[in-house]
This record gives sequence, C-alpha cells and structure tokens, in this order.
Amino acid sequence: MSADSPEPEIDGSSHDPKLAFETWRGLFDALSEPIYVQDRDGSFLEVNRAAVEIHGYTREELIGASPALLGAPGRVDIESTLDAVRLALDGQPQVFSWWSRHKDGSEFPKEISLTKASFFGKDVVIAVVRDVREQIDREAALMSTEARYRAVFELANDGMLIADCDTGEVRSVNRCAEELFGLARDQLRGRKLVELLNPAGDDAYGTRAERLERLTAALAKRDGTSSIIKWSLHGAGVELRWVDLGFSPLPAAEGEGGAHLVVSIHDYTEKKRASEALRTVEQRERVAERLRALGELAAGVAHNFNNALTSILAHTQVLARSDDLPQWAREDLLVIERVSRGAAVTIRRIQSFARTRDPDALEAADLADVVANAVALTRPRWHPPGGDGKWDLDWTPSEVRLPIIGNGAELCEVIVNLILNGLDAMPEGGRLTVSTGLDGDRVWVEVGDTGVGIDAGSQRRLFDPFFSTKGRQGLGLGLSVSHGIVGRHHGEISVLSEPGHGSKFTVWLPLGEHVGETEGGTMGGARPSIILLVDDDPVVRRSLGQMLEQLGHEVVMAEHGKEALIRLDERPDIDLVLTDLAMPVLDGAGLVRECARRWPKLPRILMTGLVADAEPGLVELTDLILSKPIDLAVLDRVLARLLPSMPLA
Repeated sequence: MSADSPEPEIDGSSHDPKLAFETWRGLFDALSEPIYVQDRDGSFLEVNRAAVEIHGYTREELIGASPALLGAPGRVDIESTLDAVRLALDGQPQVFSWWSRHKDGSEFPKEISLTKASFFGKDVVIAVVRDVREQIDREAALMSTEARYRAVFELANDGMLIADCDTGEVRSVNRCAEELFGLARDQLRGRKLVELLNPAGDDAYGTRAERLERLTAALAKRDGTSSIIKWSLHGAGVELRWVDLGFSPLPAAEGEGGAHLVVSIHDYTEKKRASEALRTVEQRERVAERLRALGELAAGVAHNFNNALTSILAHTQVLARSDDLPQWAREDLLVIERVSRGAAVTIRRIQSFARTRDPDALEAADLADVVANAVALTRPRWHPPGGDGKWDLDWTPSEVRLPIIGNGAELCEVIVNLILNGLDAMPEGGRLTVSTGLDGDRVWVEVGDTGVGIDAGSQRRLFDPFFSTKGRQGLGLGLSVSHGIVGRHHGEISVLSEPGHGSKFTVWLPLGEHVGETEGGTMGGARPSIILLVDDDPVVRRSLGQMLEQLGHEVVMAEHGKEALIRLDERPDIDLVLTDLAMPVLDGAGLVRECARRWPKLPRILMTGLVADAEPGLVELTDLILSKPIDLAVLDRVLARLLPSMPLA
C-alpha cells in the first residue's frame, strides 16, 4: 500500500454509535481470517473470533496482550516483530512469516500482513493472519514425493533419460545411463536423443533406415506410452549393446515450459550373451551325446576289427619269418602287413576322437598322432571335394614321437579349433602351416596363417570368454575353451600376430614318458617261458599262440578270466599272464586284480584296442599295456623286458 493511498477506516461516526459498533463487530467476527488491531507498542486493541479460535485464548485474554504472548519461544524475535508494527504504522506495509504458539503449547507457522488503518479515529495497525500449515504440509509432501521419485530415477536398474519434447535434447540422466553410454552427466545433457539412440546398423529386425524411422516416430508421440524392443546401439567404448526402449510423455509442471519425454533403456546384452552361450553349451552337449553314442559303437566295431587285424598281422608275420618262403610271397606278405598297420592306425584314430571325452581321463599319447588326427578331421574344410583349392596346407607328419600325458580327444579339439580359426582368417585364401617339435622337456605344435592378423588390443582379450574377432559369426568361446584345455594339461598357448601379416598360435605341453611297447632298440630275446594267453576270440587266441610259440614259448590258453584262474591253480609254473581286456564271465580287469592279490609277483600284460579304455587304477596293477593289433617285434621286446634271458652257464 502506497503512502498516498487512502487508509482503511474503522469509524464510529453514526447517528447511533452503539448500533454502528455492533454492526462493525458482526462484520469483524464474520471474517474467516484471524485479524488483530494493534497500537504502536504492538498491544492488541481488538481481535476477531477467528483470532480467538486459532490461538485458544479468550478475547479478554488477548486484549491488552503483546505479541510475546503468541510467539513461539526461540523461533521468533519479538523486537523485530514490534519494529515491523511501527514501520506499518508509519505507512510501510509489512508481510512476513511468523511462528505462533497455541494456548496448549503447540506451535504452528503463519503469514502476517501488517497495514496502517484508522480505528474509531485512532491510528492503528491491522494484522491479518493466514494459517500456512496446510501449505507447508503440501510443500513438504511435494518435496518428499519429488525426493522419492528422484531416488527411484537414480536407483533404477535401467538407464533413464528425460528430454525436452520440443527440442529433443536430454535434460536429465541417471547413473545407469552414464554407465551405459560411458559419458558423464554433463556430457549427456544437451545431446539429442536421436544421436544417443542411433541404431547400430542393419540386423534381423530391419535395416538401419527402417529402425531410425521407428525411433523418430516413437520420439514424436505425445500421448500414451510406447516401446521398441530388440534395439541395438553403441554404448561405452563403442561396444554393441542390445536394449529395449520405453517412451512415456511427462506433462509440464506448473510454472515450467513445454512437456518432457521419459526414455527407459533396458540393457539385456549380458542376458543375450548368456543365452547364446547356453545354447552353445546345449549344442555342445548334444554333440557330446552323439559322440558318446558313436564312441560306444566305435568301441564295439574297433574291438572286432582289432581282433581281425591281430589275426591277420600274426599270420602274416609268422609266415614272413619262414626260411623257405619265395621272395614274391614274402613281398606280398609285407604289403599285407603294411596295409594292416595302416588300418590299425585308422581304427585307433576313430576311437581316439569318438570315444567319451572325460576331461580328467589322462593317458599316454603322442602329440604327433593328435595333430595328424586334427589335420585329417579338418581336411573337408581346407580341401573340400571339388573345391577351388584356395587354401594351401603346409604340414609334414613328424618323424619322431612326441610323447605327452593328457586327453588326446580334448587336445585334438584344440588343434582343430586353431586350424579352423586360421582358415576363417583367410576368407580369400592363403597358406596354413602346421608344425610340431621337441624343445627340451616340452613338445609344441604351431598353427600359422597368412590372414588378416590381430591387433594388439584384441590379442590382450583373445582368450576371454565371449570375446570374438569374427563379429556376429563368432561367440567367443573357441579360444577360451582351448585355453582352458591347455591349462588343464599344464601347458601354455601363445599368439604372435600383426594386422595384415597373419597369426601364429603355439601350444606348449610338458614332455611325457612314452609307453614301452614302442621303444626302439633290441633288448635281447626272452628266456623260453610258460605264458598264459587269455582271449575270448578263438581266432585271436590261435594267432597269438602261434606268435608266442615261434618266439620259443609254451602257451597255455584260456577263453575268459574265470578259466584263466583255474589254469593258474593247475599250473603254478606259469611265468606270465597275457590277457585281453573285454571278455565275458570275468573280464581282463577282474583277472588282473585277482592275480595281483593272489600272485603279486606274477607279470601281467593287458591287451586292449585303446590304451585309454583301461581304468587308471588298473594300469597300476598291470606291468604293461599292449595296444591291439599286436606286432610280433613289439611282443618280442615286451617279453624280453619282463622275462629276461637266462644267464649263460
């Protein structure tokens, strides 16, 4: 109120003063807002009914009292209040907040407006009070609600963006959005939504242009919520992320500008990768099941083939040692022997790859054979029938044995994976080199290509799970699995590569002790002995019996383990037991265990189609394990080791 404006008057001039006062009193008490009439000292000259009700004091208690009666101790300054009364009386209206006290001691806030007026001819101050408790409660509730929504916004597991609908610029972001895009809040604010959510490219859900059109339509929608699922964008470090997008308009608050758009970004990249990895594992399990079935079939077939080859080799080698054999016949027998040996290698290769793959089943193996298996298994890929011959394989089989202790099937998988990776790195063709060697107490195999090469950054993550240099064509599991296999064999795998100059992977494994059956050198003939030969196949028994007899030994035969125990009881002079593994009634394992218990010093040789078929505990009870088919020279050396020549008289 300006100094020149007319002051409100409460005047008692009337023909009937009493009637005038009663009329004024009725109107004064009818006002809903508490009103006080104060003099220059702040004392209350008059109060209305609302003022009485808000404080709980009677009119008589309030008239003549000062503001100190109604002030909340410690929360108001009475002197400042009285100064405001005097200023108002001087023509300067005052408005301020004030904490008041009820008669019962409770405290509450109110807003006071002080204005100069005339009260029955006397200058006074009119104090109009507004109870602001509800307003403060509403503001507190609003602040609490805003704090809760801010907490939900910040702590949400999805990335959240709030953007201006008119400009499309980001106004607010939460913690997850910072992590998703790898940018600080200040860097994200002001960015265009279309730029941040720009699709990564064409995929199974549409071309980049089609997807960008869908995004633009969703951002332009002003009514109702919408969503876009299976969206790909570039996140932190330009990494491809798979997300679901949600859009919800946010009306403008009172006093604000235009409307806003809330965008939620649900990142399911890790879930997608885990799902793909699970499918890969399930596929590997299905393949493993098929391989287990194939292994069981191969074991049975190989057993029969090995028995047949044992008989063929035995007869061939026995006949070839005949002195009166024509030269042409001897040469034909050597051809038969050579072909039989080749067939035996093929059978062993099928057994090694198709049998059940137990990662803990370690055996004596030859790394040269493992590499040969891997090269043979990948041949349809690098040299397809009728192919264009765009890949050249440079590989020479090792001339020396490279003994290791390990799981041949798993190691073969490692070499196969390296060969296939090398071929993938040369889509337009090139040269693949595979080499092996021996270096001190380690053996190694190296697979090199002339492909695109690998940069230094990718080399550091090359063996991490789910990391792939093949884009969407690779799941990033091959090298990770290979690294794990090599690690279980106490070996190392390394890579040397340079972009544009190919790659070279090297696997190092500890040198193992080779099985005695293939040792070179002559150990001298075994002394003539009595040998118990146990095999359920009569043809194999007869063939091996002939070999043993030609070597100068007496042969006692048994069809199965139970019969062999009877022969041992009957013939305590038996010097050695030579038994097959797979037999009816009592197999070779049961026979070896019983012999070890009853005749611990009796030498025991176990025959089997595949050394890995023998249980680890059984190997410890056996003096030697011979792989079928049996070679005459190998059999002679083995017997010479276990049955030394008799000393000369």
